[in-house]
Amino acid sequence: MNTSASAIIKLGGSLFGVPDLASRLANFLRDFSRPRPILVCGGGPSVELIRNWDRIYNLGEEESHWLALRILSINSRVVSRLLPELLTMVDSFEGCFPAWERDLVPVYDSFQYMVEIDETSQDPLPRRWRVTSDTISARMAVTFGAPELILLKSVTLPERVSLSAAAEEGWVDPHFPVAARPIERIVSVNLRAAKLAESIFYDRAT
Repeated sequence: MNTSASAIIKLGGSLFGVPDLASRLANFLRDFSRPRPILVCGGGPSVELIRNWDRIYNLGEEESHWLALRILSINSRVVSRLLPELLTMVDSFEGCFPAWERDLVPVYDSFQYMVEIDETSQDPLPRRWRVTSDTISARMAVTFGAPELILLKSVTLPERVSLSAAAEEGWVDPHFPVAARPIERIVSVNLRAAKLAESIFYDRAT
């Protein structure tokens, strides 16, 4: 049995609030051909609320980071309930295997991942605002042996750009180039587009 994921699919937080998100995500997942994907959810407007509270109340970056991670956990549960015929919530990598056996895409709880895996690793991610769910999804891809990361975004990104250039343009967070460097292939999809299409965002081989 293959014990690694084939791909991490990151659902951007900017897509939360799109009225037909469920149908758009369902269309993408039904056409997705890789056998062992994991879906990871971004933060969106709810995390922006934490950012505002940090500015107003001076919560501190580390405390705000952990509060934002709890938002990712809530978002993951919401998304899994949008498409119960395609998605199921998991809070461990071991939980992905029964999901895959049932032809379901596991939605991984980012908070649990950060607490149980990243926090206890030799090189945990910085607990700062410059680390967002883009970087967390990249770190998951490395941890779970996934050669591919798919970024579902609200915009169409150019093909084959450097990771550093992507961060400078604000398409990904500032820490993403470091976290994503070991990944073989990064694909972007504009989930708001009239016709969904994958574009190769980054390919380590080229």
